Amino acid sequence: MFSRPRRPTALLVALPLLLAGCAGAVAEPQRATGTPALSTGTPAPGGPTRAAVAPSVSAAPVLDSANDQPLPLDTYLFAPEQTYTVQKAQALLSTSCMARFGFSYAPPAPTQPTRGSDTPTTRRDGRYGPQNAAVMATWGYHPEGGDTGPSGPPPKPQLSQQMTTALRGSSDLTQKFGPGGQVVNGQTVPDHGCVGETLKKLTGAADGWIGDAQLAEDLKFRTLHDSQQDARTQAVFAQWSQCMKESGFDYPDPVAAMGDKAWSGSPTPTPREIQVATADAACRHRTNLVGVWYSVDFAYQQQAIAENAAAMAQIKTALQAQVAAATTALNG
Repeated sequence: MFSRPRRPTALLVALPLLLAGCAGAVAEPQRATGTPALSTGTPAPGGPTRAAVAPSVSAAPVLDSANDQPLPLDTYLFAPEQTYTVQKAQALLSTSCMARFGFSYAPPAPTQPTRGSDTPTTRRDGRYGPQNAAVMATWGYHPEGGDTGPSGPPPKPQLSQQMTTALRGSSDLTQKFGPGGQVVNGQTVPDHGCVGETLKKLTGAADGWIGDAQLAEDLKFRTLHDSQQDARTQAVFAQWSQCMKESGFDYPDPVAAMGDKAWSGSPTPTPREIQVATADAACRHRTNLVGVWYSVDFAYQQQAIAENAAAMAQIKTALQAQVAAATTALNG
């Protein structure tokens, strides 16, 4: 596919949050209604802005999992099914274009998204880590089913010089793209070749951007970091840490528990990992950690969108147009 390299998502994957029961009776937090309130700061001129003050948050909802809860940035980022639709269209359009030049070209087929029992229903990223007590009691901090090991990138198609010219729009194999204009098998190569033709149909430009906008990705990571460091989240982390000590485990927060290097030495969880994960899930429930962090995260995302309203509106429009163009290509 022709999408740009994506930023590492380790930060998103390495953040756990779940709820179950922990030893000791405590009062359940009150269930809140509505969405966290917004308190805006002073936006800085130019580029993505950051608030001068933390956003206000209404009473945190009681959540066993945020996997089915919406976040404000969701509609500005490609959902797994949308990504799959665009990638399928990329493959179809590029194959069709190359066939016009007389070449049999088969780019790597996109992988249809699958969901485990503890993954978000819309978002691509497991923003708060594992949130299913039953899965954690079986798999600890390992992926459900255990580690399968890296599969590696799919092999790239072997291309002749003429095929490369048709695909990339340049006769110079050291150049990634070129302006086209060459004649290959009686057909004129378009700007940026078949790659450019495909991108133009999906984005409106031969050098168009496939996938999430950089600003949307930046805000996704920034708001996660800000919500994790927020005093309200840190306070519930401290409560969680005290609960874990009562079970015999010393971690400052659930991120540290999930990121314990001791878990990486085996494709399946050790007995101690299961013990830690089970206590982790119970302490999250006792402190309503996922409800608090989610509500703080929601408020930061809502604030970030308001601070960059014009740019974010353009991002949403471009995303919707890209998905619509891909759907049209697949149906046409």
